[in-house]
Amino acid sequence: MATTINEIIRDSLELIKAEHLNLTPDNYSKIFCKVAKQKGVIVEDCQKVDKYIKKLDTSLVNDLKRFNVTSVDELLSFCVAKLNRSNEGDATKMINALVTLSKRVLQAISLLHDSKATNLANASLERLDFHQNVQSIELVKEKWFDFISNYDDSYLKKLDSFGHVTKDDLEAMVRDILKMLNKDNGNEVYAILAPLIIASLVPSIASGMNDELAKISHELRQSPESLGSQGLQKEIKQFIAKRIELDKAEVQKKVSALDKILDEINTKIIDLINSSNLSHEQVKVIKADLQNINLSQDSFESVQVKLLHIASSLENETKSLSEKMISNQETIGKLQSRITKLESALLVAKQEVKEDYLTHVATKRALSDELGRVEDAFSRYKVDYTLCFIDIDHFKMVNDTYGHEAGDVILSTVGKILRKYVRQVDFVGRYGGEEFLIILPSVELAQGVAFAGKIRSIVEQFKFLYKNERINITVSCGVAQRSLNASSEETLNAADTLLYKAKEMGRNRVMPHV
Repeated sequence: MATTINEIIRDSLELIKAEHLNLTPDNYSKIFCKVAKQKGVIVEDCQKVDKYIKKLDTSLVNDLKRFNVTSVDELLSFCVAKLNRSNEGDATKMINALVTLSKRVLQAISLLHDSKATNLANASLERLDFHQNVQSIELVKEKWFDFISNYDDSYLKKLDSFGHVTKDDLEAMVRDILKMLNKDNGNEVYAILAPLIIASLVPSIASGMNDELAKISHELRQSPESLGSQGLQKEIKQFIAKRIELDKAEVQKKVSALDKILDEINTKIIDLINSSNLSHEQVKVIKADLQNINLSQDSFESVQVKLLHIASSLENETKSLSEKMISNQETIGKLQSRITKLESALLVAKQEVKEDYLTHVATKRALSDELGRVEDAFSRYKVDYTLCFIDIDHFKMVNDTYGHEAGDVILSTVGKILRKYVRQVDFVGRYGGEEFLIILPSVELAQGVAFAGKIRSIVEQFKFLYKNERINITVSCGVAQRSLNASSEETLNAADTLLYKAKEMGRNRVMPHV
C-alpha cells in the first residue's frame, strides 16, 4: 500500500508539471484524487466531496454536476452562492441582460471605422451566439485584452502638421479635415514656389536671356500669386523652351570647337606616327583609338579619358623613339616640344577632373567653379546660399595612432555620409586634407546650422571600424550665409573663422549658435 501511495504522489507531481499547473494545495489535492481514482485506490479524503453531495437535495446535486464541483472549497463556494442568491430567476435575467448588452456594445464597435476592432467584434458576437461557455468567454476576454494592449493610434499624429484636428470624435475629425481642404491657401503655396521657380530658371549654359529672366524674377518676387495666371505660365513655358534651344546651340558650338581641336590633334599625331619608326601594329592601335572618338555620342568626360589614353600611349612610344633618333638633334627637339605640349595637355586634363578620388565628392577646383556659379546667381537674381565648413577633429591623431590607411577609410566614410544626407541641389566637396565644404542654395543661416548639427550628430554616432577596431570620430562645423556678408570671399572666411572657433571651444560643435 505504501508503494502505491508513493506512486500516486510521484504521478501526481509529474501530471502537475506536464499540465503546467502551479503546485498549490488545491491543485495537488485535485490531481492526487484524480490519479488515485485512476489506479483504483480509495482515499478517504478524496471521498469527502461525494459524501457531502449525497446528503444534498437532488436539484442541488444536478446543479453541482453541471458546475463540475470536485473539491470541498468548490462545494462550499457553491453552497454560499446558493444561500446568498435571493432569487435565482433574477440572476438568470441579469446574466441574459448582460449578454444582450455585450452584444449591443460589440455591434456598436463593429460600426466604428477600425478594421481590427470590427473583425474582433464580429468574432466575439459569433462566440456569444454559438459558443456560450466559460472557455469561449475567457478566450474572447484575452483577445480584447490583447487588442487594448497593442492598440496604436499614433498614425493620427500625422494630421497635426495640417492644423488642429479633433481626434477623439470621428465626425468632428472629418469636419476639421474638410475645413482644411476647403481653405484657400493658394497664395501661401505660390509664395513658397516662386523662389524655387526662379532658381530653376537660372541659365545652365547659355547666357543670352539674362534680361528676360530678370523681368520674370522681379514679377514673381513682387507678386507670387501671379503664378496662377495663364499669361505668366505661358511666358515661363516660352522662356524654358527658348532657353533649351539656346543651350543646344551653345553645346553644338562648344562641340564644334572641340571637334576642330581634335581634328588638328588627330592630323598632327598621325603625321608624327607616320614619320616615325614605330611598328605597323603600334600605328594601327593608336589610329584606331583616335577613330573611336565619337563627339556626337561620347560625353566630354569619356573624350577626356580617351585622349588621356592616347597621350599615355604616345608618351610610352615616344620614349622608345627618342632613343633610336638620338643622332638627329632637330627631330629630337621637335619631338621634345610635342611631348611637352602633350604633357601640358595631360596635366590640364588631370586638373579638370571634378571628383576627389578618395572621398568621391567634388575637388577644390570643382568647388571653386560651383562657388562662382552660385555667386553669379546671387548677384543677378538674389538667390541666397549658405556655406558650411566641416573639419574632422583630431585627424592627425587618427593617422598617427592607426596609420594613414585608417585615415583614408575615415575620409572615405565621411564623404559617403555627406553625399547621402545632402539634397540634390546641394554641392559638397573636399576643400583640404580633412576639411569639407558644402554649398546650400536657397538656405538661410538657421537652416544651415540645423543641417550642420544633423551631420555632426550622425558622424558622432557612426561606427567607424578599421580592422575590427572602433574609432570614435567627431567633426566641428562653421556656417555662414552669403546675404549676411559683403562678398563671397568674406562669406567663405566667416565660415572658416567660425569653424576654428568651434575647435577652440572644445570641438564636436557647430558655430554659430542660432
